[in-house]
Amino acid sequence: MSAFTKWIEEITGGNMSNREIAKKVGMTSATFHRKWTEDAFISDDAIAIARAFDRSPIEALVVLGSLTEEEAQKAERGYSLSEYTTLELSQELLRRIQESAKVPDYLDKPADEAAKDIL
Repeated sequence: MSAFTKWIEEITGGNMSNREIAKKVGMTSATFHRKWTEDAFISDDAIAIARAFDRSPIEALVVLGSLTEEEAQKAERGYSLSEYTTLELSQELLRRIQESAKVPDYLDKPADEAAKDIL
């Protein structure tokens, strides 16, 4: 049994049949059973299952393996700078400094060749 199917059992209380789960999720019983036995759930399935059982779709995607824990944590924080750690802010600052410090290609050429490229 995969981590995702174990998670499904956990969120359903372990007392629902595949048919009951499929109905609640809005999937046919045959499709759900096939995906269960073949461990063939995809991201859209994970999201639908999470929503049907009032769980976070992000949690479902992490359990499925579509997102990493780090990605999920970043998604939960959103875009507020105050929610990022000092290390994360420092790493982004360093990345930006390194990016801006790159020498443009035209500066590696003799002036007359660079002028031709610019004009």
